[in-house]
Amino acid sequence: MPADFLARLGSRASVPGEVRSSLGIAEYVDLMAPRDGIDRDLHRLAHRRARSLRRIDPDRVLALLKAVADPPSSELNKARVAAAAGIPATTLTPYVDVLVDLGVVRLVPGCRSTVAKRAISRPWVVFDDVAVARHLAGVPEADLVELHGRSRLAPFLKGLVATELVRQQASSTVEYRMSHLRERNGLEVDLVIELPDDTVYGVEVRTASSFRPHQFDRLEALAVRAGSRFRGGIVLNTASRGHQYRPGMWGLPISCLWDWDQSGPRS
Repeated sequence: MPADFLARLGSRASVPGEVRSSLGIAEYVDLMAPRDGIDRDLHRLAHRRARSLRRIDPDRVLALLKAVADPPSSELNKARVAAAAGIPATTLTPYVDVLVDLGVVRLVPGCRSTVAKRAISRPWVVFDDVAVARHLAGVPEADLVELHGRSRLAPFLKGLVATELVRQQASSTVEYRMSHLRERNGLEVDLVIELPDDTVYGVEVRTASSFRPHQFDRLEALAVRAGSRFRGGIVLNTASRGHQYRPGMWGLPISCLWDWDQSGPRS
C-alpha cells in the first residue's frame, strides 16, 4: 500500500511510542547520496525543455538549479537567486516555472491559513530528489554526518520531509494542503498541514536523535494561536522510536513518513 502519513497520524489506534526506526543520521545521509550521471541527466532535461520553449536558455536553467540548491530547502528570494544565477530578476519567473514543470523542484507555498499573522508569502523551494540538491550544493558526506555539520544537514532533512508529504497528497485518504509558516517578526513553523475543516497540524523537522522540550516550542505557540483548530504537533527527527511529549504533541522518526510500522530504508 502507498504511504499515508496523515491517515496514520489521525488514527486513534496509532501509538507514537510504538513507532520504530532502523535509521540513524548516517543512513539518512546515505539516502541523499548523489548517483552517477546527475549532471548529464540535468543537462539533457534542460536542453530538451529549452527546445520546446522559446526564449529559454538551458544554461540559465542549470545555473538557477545550482542557485536554489545553495542553500537547499529555502524560501524563494528572487533577488538573491537571480543574482546568484546571473539571471535578470525580471525574467526569473519563467525559469522557476521550467524547474517545476521538469519535476526537479517543488514549491511549498507560504502559509495562508487564518492561524497566520502577517506571514511571508514567498514559497519554499524543495528538490524532488534530495540527492540532486546535495550534488548541486557540493556538500561532502562527512560535513553532514559529523556533529559540527548538523546545521548543514537540517535543510536537506526538511526537504526530504516536505517532498515526501507533497508526494503523498495525491494518494492520501485524507485531503490536505501544506505550507510553511514564517511571520514577520513572529512565529515560524517548518510545515503547516491544513485539513478541509480548517483544522491544522504543525510539523517541525530536526536533526537530533532524541526529543527535548525546546523542540516543541514553536508547535506550542501554534497550538495557542490555533486553539480548538489545532489537531496536533509533530517533531520529526532522527530518533529510533516515537515519543508522546504530551497529548496532541508527538515526536516521530522521519522514516515513519514512508513506513510507520517498522521504519527502514525506502526501496
